[in-house]
Amino acid sequence: MTMSPSPAHEHHHATAHRTLVHHVVVQAFVVIVFVALVLWAVLFANYPAVHDPFHELRHALYIVPCH
Repeated sequence: MTMSPSPAHEHHHATAHRTLVHHVVVQAFVVIVFVALVLWAVLFANYPAVHDPFHELRHALYIVPCH
């Protein structure tokens, strides 16, 4: 004979699943924002140590005129 899970157990499982999904969404948002900030800093920087290595990329993407 199998026992069905109690309503409290089902509620706990559903709450844990929602919390996990919420954490994954928040983590994905944080990663996207971080990557966007890094790309913005690299593509729009005028500081020579950052600008020079990415100079050709800036021109190739036609995003940032630097001359």
